[in-house]
Amino acid sequence: MGNIMKSLMAFVLLLVAIIAVFAKPNNDREFILKFGFQPLSTLSLLSEKAQGTNASQDTKLGISAGLEYFQYLNNVVALGLGAIYDFPRDTNNTNENVSFMPLFVALKLRTPLHGLDNTFMFCSGRLGGSIPMLTNLLDGATQKIGLYYGAGLGFSINFLVIEAIYAINNFSISLPNNSETIDANCQTITLYAGFKFE
Repeated sequence: MGNIMKSLMAFVLLLVAIIAVFAKPNNDREFILKFGFQPLSTLSLLSEKAQGTNASQDTKLGISAGLEYFQYLNNVVALGLGAIYDFPRDTNNTNENVSFMPLFVALKLRTPLHGLDNTFMFCSGRLGGSIPMLTNLLDGATQKIGLYYGAGLGFSINFLVIEAIYAINNFSISLPNNSETIDANCQTITLYAGFKFE
């Protein structure tokens, strides 16, 4: 499933690059400051030494904040950059907590409603890197940045932006003395409310 998502994102980025070459320049741009909560988040750890054992557990309610900048290539397609900070949240039944900081490029496709420039629906995609910040790991364990990707749906009304995003933060944990590297990911659904500045 992960390889399919990566291939799809690569195809979408290639398509956007082709559109960008032929698109008519557009002065429309957005800077978005957003805040959200994560009603659903699941942390999964895959151990190679334990014959592919996959330990998954849900985390408690999370809070997230971020910013994005988009430049429209035409009336429909926009490219952007973004950064999100997922505040620390506890995992269920353990004393660990998890936090991430994804940095990404983004693609946005909005409905081309002429005369309603500030009111539209949109879908978005993200691709980048995720910096993990887990606490209470074993002494000497290190965390490594992994691939971040996600997709969302939302709508914009004047300066208000509402969006739901499904995202995956991939990362790895190297145990002391190189005894093992654990591949991991955290899947989240985040509901955002944001303010748009043009």
